[in-house]
Amino acid sequence: MKKTKMNIICMALLLATGVVKADVDTKAFASCASIDGDLSRLECFDSLAKKNKLDGPQSLKLDKTAMGDWYVDKKINPVDDSQTVTMVLESKSGKSKWGRNVGLVLRCSQNTTDMYITWGEYLGSEAKVLTRIGSEKASTENWSLSTDSKASFKRNPIVLIKQMLGQSKFVAQVTPYNESPVTAIFDISGIDNAVKPLRETCGW
Repeated sequence: MKKTKMNIICMALLLATGVVKADVDTKAFASCASIDGDLSRLECFDSLAKKNKLDGPQSLKLDKTAMGDWYVDKKINPVDDSQTVTMVLESKSGKSKWGRNVGLVLRCSQNTTDMYITWGEYLGSEAKVLTRIGSEKASTENWSLSTDSKASFKRNPIVLIKQMLGQSKFVAQVTPYNESPVTAIFDISGIDNAVKPLRETCGW
């Protein structure tokens, strides 16, 4: 579980910064993720980050006790000093056919808010994603795809993120190409506090 969570966080942060956009990058990440030793695996991810110039300084000062299971990362772009805030949450249930947990990512970069889900397997040419917040009625929408078709991006996500505030459960379901549906359940408790840096950075 610890190894899986580390892999999801590293994958989400690499995707958030635009690294995982080609097969060679995906293969490089998969190679790191397959390493058994924690130290060796971290060294591999560090090497991948340095190769793609993502090893700059970062800072994070938040009350983690009020953030639930959210992982929040802040980075400063050395080119223009703009701040990127990335939030990552691992699913409590629901895995890909490879046994990997699903990851939910919220991000503010260059004054743009993104929300995407890393499913860990090929989705095909489209992603119809069913979502449900708390006890509200479920809805299905077409989400955009990442370049490797393994992650789905919510269009105009701010409204949905605001609906998640004050809630503790978020459900997402998608049907990968030629596979059975994958249903991921996230414990989003603490989102109100965890999302504050993102909202401040993106100004909403």
